[in-house]
Amino acid sequence: MRAEEQVQKSEKREAILQAALELVAENGLQHTPMSMISKRSRASAGIIYHYFESKDDLLASLYQRIKREMSRAIAARYDPQQPLVKRFQSLWLSMFHYALAHPKEMVFLEQYESIPGVKQHEGVKTLQDMAEDWQRKNPFGAENDLEAQVLHGLVRDLSAQDLLKDLPLEVIGEFTMGVALRLARQSAAGLVKLDEAALNNVARACWDAIAR
Repeated sequence: MRAEEQVQKSEKREAILQAALELVAENGLQHTPMSMISKRSRASAGIIYHYFESKDDLLASLYQRIKREMSRAIAARYDPQQPLVKRFQSLWLSMFHYALAHPKEMVFLEQYESIPGVKQHEGVKTLQDMAEDWQRKNPFGAENDLEAQVLHGLVRDLSAQDLLKDLPLEVIGEFTMGVALRLARQSAAGLVKLDEAALNNVARACWDAIAR
């Protein structure tokens, strides 16, 4: 296949994914049929099914693309040599800034991850459980697992130094990344204005909520 043909195929596939992202953000997963994606992307149903086996396959591909991009953004500013509190703040701030800059992606992630079976941790109740679960499944190495690698390293070091409060995973998630994502949504909507100093203070407060 010639280079220009490969580029055209890549661009068409990307156009389909982008159309799906925009439509899900506008209408929700349940109200985004393939016919709408076809119209928005200007690709016939036959073309779409050439790239994706089904709507589920298309959505899964979009999910993987977003997670990969988010992982890159998080890993880019993360320095594992920094003290733990600085590493946590860097992770928190990266998540906030990514969510603020990518509202459509965050809407898609929230809706897609609410589908039963898409994102679940059987028997996982604490961050230590999650770290052990990651180690057992050994998912690292793939480009879109950078986020998991960063989180695993942070959890591992927090646990090793006994700095993590004994709280359920869901609670820690709400105290940390949950706060970052909600503040990003409120900032995007103009409901709250936070400068970098305020964001650093919030990140530190989230750290204080989960660290001994």
